[in-house]
Amino acid sequence: MNVKILIPVKPHIKHYLLITHGEHLLLSENGYIPSFILSKLRKPEKKNSWQIKPSASLIDDKNYLAYPVYIGESYFFKYGGYIAERDIKSFNNAIDDLLREEMYRWCHHPNATDMVVDFNIQRFLDWYGFPADVLPFDNLKRWYYRERLRIEERRHTLEPFKPDMILALKADLKEEKIINDSQLEMFNK
Repeated sequence: MNVKILIPVKPHIKHYLLITHGEHLLLSENGYIPSFILSKLRKPEKKNSWQIKPSASLIDDKNYLAYPVYIGESYFFKYGGYIAERDIKSFNNAIDDLLREEMYRWCHHPNATDMVVDFNIQRFLDWYGFPADVLPFDNLKRWYYRERLRIEERRHTLEPFKPDMILALKADLKEEKIINDSQLEMFNK
């Protein structure tokens, strides 16, 4: 018998989950989203064992919607069925980041019809069928340009990596401090 857990998710996250995983999600150790939820499950504290689903108070059908997740009995007894409020918020943030990173990759896909960002963002919204009130185009466009700027800054500010210590690959050798660059050169040959 499966146990049903209602996870509070933001409206655009629920829409994304409905498109990618369907009306409900069956938890397993395979896949990013199911394993992420599985890692956030906790058993309720013994002193507050009556408080099984405190996250249900977040579901208000405006800011957070319920998304049903089913977990098998063996996983339920092993991991529990309680998700803390901070874990619910981190889950929503992680899926939101995943969604936005997918949109960024969509805009830079090598087989894209054209490289006009506005058109690619709109195609992404159309592909997933996001309504304008759930995930506005302007928010995604602003995020895209902030992300592109952040990536460009990171790309130009990286200094060459110079290790302070080299760990030996054999177990019988000990760690050594780098005295000069000639030690590094013998590994580059």
